[in-house]
This record gives sequence, structure tokens and C-alpha cells, in this order.
Amino acid sequence: MTNLHFNYKDIFRAGRLGFSAKKMWVAFLGFLIAFIGYGIISYLSFIVAGVEIGDIWETFRVVPMYPTGLPWFSWIIWVIAFLWWICVALLTGVAVSKITYEQLKGDEFYEIKEAINFALKNGKSALFAPFVLILLMGVLIASGLVLALITLVPYFGQIFFVIMAIPAFAVCMFILYLLIVTVVCLLIGPSIVGETGNDTFDTLFESFSVINDQPWRFITYEILLKIVVFIGVGILGFFAAKAIFLGQDVIGILVSPDKLGSIFQNAAYYVKMSIPPICPEAYHELFISYIEWIGMPNLLFPPDQIATIDGFAGAIASFLFGVIYYLIILFVMSLGGAIFWSGNTLIFTVLVKKKDDKNLLEIKEETFEEPQVEEKPEDKKESKKPKKARKKQGKKSEKK
Repeated sequence: MTNLHFNYKDIFRAGRLGFSAKKMWVAFLGFLIAFIGYGIISYLSFIVAGVEIGDIWETFRVVPMYPTGLPWFSWIIWVIAFLWWICVALLTGVAVSKITYEQLKGDEFYEIKEAINFALKNGKSALFAPFVLILLMGVLIASGLVLALITLVPYFGQIFFVIMAIPAFAVCMFILYLLIVTVVCLLIGPSIVGETGNDTFDTLFESFSVINDQPWRFITYEILLKIVVFIGVGILGFFAAKAIFLGQDVIGILVSPDKLGSIFQNAAYYVKMSIPPICPEAYHELFISYIEWIGMPNLLFPPDQIATIDGFAGAIASFLFGVIYYLIILFVMSLGGAIFWSGNTLIFTVLVKKKDDKNLLEIKEETFEEPQVEEKPEDKKESKKPKKARKKQGKKSEKK
């Protein structure tokens, strides 16, 4: 069992725990499934609005952002794509948290298959908990709209509006509180389920307990975790870019520069990373500066496609290299996911110790043994008889 400090120092273990082949592989598979589903459904949201596939490709490449300026039904389809990404990410978080929890307890050989099966069996709690909170907020907002219709009644409606002002204010404050708990549930819910196997109600209870009993510790720990994630992803992204350049230089010893340059330029044509417009401008500038610093500006501004020297074979090679680029990006992202969910497992463990004085790492899993049925004396005598004698006795009973 890992000996923790049960304070902010444990958060810095997330980088080491996340840098694990098992956790990164689970996160990689989760991101791959999430982005394939998101890409297909989000493309559909643009297509139903009459946008040409070529225009979508030129703007976003594989991963379209939200459909700004398109009809409401495009937004509904895009929300489905976004929910797909969230659900897959939460299940992936449950699996990574389970592996981390077992590792902290001392089981270094906990299998990926067992973690995935655990996530598929118990992960519904991590999905339903925030959904219940969102549904409750929707009911409260809908109730407010219904009560607002009463204000349309002459004379009485205006008086009713004044009377209900204070209760309405209290409800609005409660909705904001539920929104905060929903964010907490999305962040730490997979780790709660991964460590405890809780159902939806218990996951909600722990989410409320964390934000009520340890709000400042939770906020501070999450900020520290985000710093660790950014540092880890930044370092791995730097070395991934340098590895690509090294491979290009090694291949360039035998392949002509013109031929190699056309393949890599066309491969870069297939890749484009889009930053959501909702992100702050400072984040945009920081991300662009980082991409340019590692020498990969083509990830944001892909070059034009050119004719390959080897014709059809060169075009296929460029396409495959483009796919490899996407896999490398997911590989770098997988480290961020592994660190994030491993860190939240540590955060929940520390917060439970602080608020409940309970060490989750000392809890042993309960094993249930099947009850043994005692045999009757007659059954024991029957079992001692030879098989032939039992067959004869069976035949006699059939004749009777």
C-alpha cells in the first residue's frame, strides 16, 4: 500500500502515476472511441443544415467544433455528439481511476481487462449522477417558466410576481449551487466510482459532501492538478514533435528530399487542430505559441495539398502518415487523461481522509462465499451406492 501524506503534496504524484503504459493505453482507447463517434455525429449536424462536406473539411478537418450560425436541429445533433464524448470520457475515467486505486493499494498487476469490465458494469453511476443534477435544474427552470405565465394575468399577476420574488431568488441560487455540484461530479465522479463502486445516489452524496465540507481544498487541489497535467502534456508533446523530426531526418538519408517533402506536406494537409472559440483569447495565444515553439505550426494551419512524386502510392502514403499524426496527438492527449484521472483519484482519497477520517486504501474488498447446502442422510446413503445399484433402483421406481 502506498503511504500518502494526505495533503497537497500527494497531488504531485499524479504525474508519475499517470505516466503508465496501462493507464495511457486505456485513456488512448477512450479518446479514440470518443473522437470517432464525435466526428461522425458532428459532421452530421453540419450536413443536415446544408453545409457541404468539402466546406466542413476545409474548416475543421476531422473534428468539427459546435455549429455556430446553424439551425436549432443542428445544435441538437451536435449536443448528442458532445454527450457521446462526455459519456465515453467518464467511463474511461472510471477505468483509469480503478487501475490507479488498485495500484495505490499495492496491486501493480491489476489488468486492463478487469478495469474496463469494472467501468462498463459500474460506470453508469458516473454517467447518471450529473444527468440527475442536470435534469433537476431543468425541472426547476421549467417550473419558473410556468409560474412566469401567471404574471400575464391582469392585476393579480403583478402582485404574484412581487410575492414570489424572494422564493424565486432562492431557487435561482439553488440552481447555481447545483451547477457547481454538477461540475464537481463531472471532475471527480469517475474517481468516486473507481474507488468505491458506488451507485448513483452515493456518488451524488460524495459529490455534495466534497464541495460542502472541503471546498477550498478541492479547488486548490484541482488547480495544482491542472498545472501538473499541462506540464506533463507539454513535455510529452515537445518530445513527440522532436521524435517526428528525428524520424524524418533518418528517412531522409535514403529518400530524396523532394519525395519525402511532398509526402510529409500532404500528410500535414490532413491534420488540423481546432481551438473552440469559447476559449479565452489568452488560451488561444498560449496554445499557438506552444505549437510554434515545438515546430509544428502545420497542426493549426495545414499547408495546401500538392501532387506527389509517386502518384497513387505517394497519395496513400501521405494519407497513412496523416492518420499516424492523429494517433500521435491522441497519444499525447492520453497522458493528460491518465494524469487527470489518476490525480482525481488521489484528490478524492485525500479529501475522504480529511472529512471522514477514513483511509480508502485500507478498505478490503468483501468476498461473498456461496452458502453450502447440507446433504440429508438419505442423500448421503444414495451417493454412497454404486452407480449400477442406483440405476436399478431408478428403473424399479419408474415401473411402479
